[in-house]
Amino acid sequence: MNRIRQNLNLALILTFGIVTSVMITPFAIYRLLSGQIIAGYIDLLIVACISLGSVHAYVTGRTQGAALFLAITYSSGCIAFAHVAGAAGPLWMYAVLLSNFLLVGRKRATLISAFAIAAVAASPLALPELSQKAAFVVSSMVVCLFSFAFAWRSELQHQQLEDLAALDPLTGARNRRGMHAEIEIAMATSRQAGKPLGLIIFDLDHFKRINDRFGHEAGDNVLVEMASVVRRKTRKSNKFFRLGGEEFALLIADANPADLREITEKIRTGIARDVRCADIPVTASFGASLLRAGETEAEWRERVDAAMYRAKREGRNRSVIEGLSLPANDDGSPLAFAEKSSDLAQDRIVPIDHTKSASVQFPSSTRMQPPRRHFHR
Repeated sequence: MNRIRQNLNLALILTFGIVTSVMITPFAIYRLLSGQIIAGYIDLLIVACISLGSVHAYVTGRTQGAALFLAITYSSGCIAFAHVAGAAGPLWMYAVLLSNFLLVGRKRATLISAFAIAAVAASPLALPELSQKAAFVVSSMVVCLFSFAFAWRSELQHQQLEDLAALDPLTGARNRRGMHAEIEIAMATSRQAGKPLGLIIFDLDHFKRINDRFGHEAGDNVLVEMASVVRRKTRKSNKFFRLGGEEFALLIADANPADLREITEKIRTGIARDVRCADIPVTASFGASLLRAGETEAEWRERVDAAMYRAKREGRNRSVIEGLSLPANDDGSPLAFAEKSSDLAQDRIVPIDHTKSASVQFPSSTRMQPPRRHFHR
């Protein structure tokens, strides 16, 4: 039941399936009992096809194909009735035209409906007179016009409601609900295409102090300015999300660790330079990583979140990029973290070296503890 509430297309398909079975089955029985064998079997075939399409949509969740199948079945049934049972075809046509625009996209509904109107109007049994054909075509076109306008308006309002439910009203970024849906799609696309997918999570440093000292309105202004910087420094194809409070995320398609470094540094330096609260500069800490093979969304986000909190522990206003190679010594060996080159330290990039993990030593009392407990944002 929850699936039906959340999926408008599925709700429409199931509604049409139930209504079709309830309304057409008595006509099928009546026609078979009265000797109209062909018309009765057409009724039963329509009921069977619509029921099959509805069950398929409910079981698989694939509503687009099922909706197109229902629209074609309804229209074909009207055409068949117009040529077999006469006036019954045109009478059902008006309801079918409305259902076409509710079930499928406006372009497809227009094409299917136009073909059905022409085929029904061509029936000499249903509409023998030219004036009847003309009246049917004109009245059907009027129904199509109103159905088109209604479907367009309904789709627009539905999209607006979806945006309101998925967007953060303050920053305009997508919220956690929107992020979950976007990540599912992006992960599936990445695995099918074999292209990398990057995730960046960042958090404003000491944001609570801003709220406590200057008030929540000042904090909101900082978040708005920060969001503006992010949009200026990233592409439209990069998905921007607000995870809650002062924590944000970016989903980067077809990226490598160097790309993640470049993006995080653009945003980090942009925030430090352009975002202020009462002449006090605002900074942010970043964590980033690529999606691994076979990794779930929760596991991926946990790794990136841990990288971001590591940036917090190591001084804030910096980035931790998982998978970015460390610079080398003169002899070719990797630098230890305490020996980062000056340009790397200036960039405040802290790469994670998977080939020499022992070079990073944490106190034994904190090594196994969750990072969130050891510092304030």
